[in-house]
Amino acid sequence: MRRTAIATGILAALVLTAPVGAVGPISGDTDIPELQPAGTTMLVDAFIEVADVIPVVPYEYAIQNECSLPNRGGRTIQHDDIVYWTDEVGEFPHTVMPIYLQSIPARSKCKVFLMRGNTQVKGSVSTYDVD
Repeated sequence: MRRTAIATGILAALVLTAPVGAVGPISGDTDIPELQPAGTTMLVDAFIEVADVIPVVPYEYAIQNECSLPNRGGRTIQHDDIVYWTDEVGEFPHTVMPIYLQSIPARSKCKVFLMRGNTQVKGSVSTYDVD
């Protein structure tokens, strides 16, 4: 009888906590113009879509910008954690983040996207050229 009560209590705890940790598909978007002038700061309009209602906490997501440099064979990476979600687009968290192009030379090919941990958020990649 006591084992049944313990097993029932454990099962109930698992059922009640499972939806809280469950996360459905996550996708996102970054909105930028396709051509950016070198030596400027670009503002990226970003939002995420989550299938389940879950709280989005500071530092859970980041914005990342990667540029391939012309004539150098290298690349640069800017990775900034998103601390504040400033608004909502419909039901989804939304923010505007700066991308610094001061040290990015003209003719660079770049992409900006959202990250969750070490995983790129589906649908969030935007590509652009630095002029």
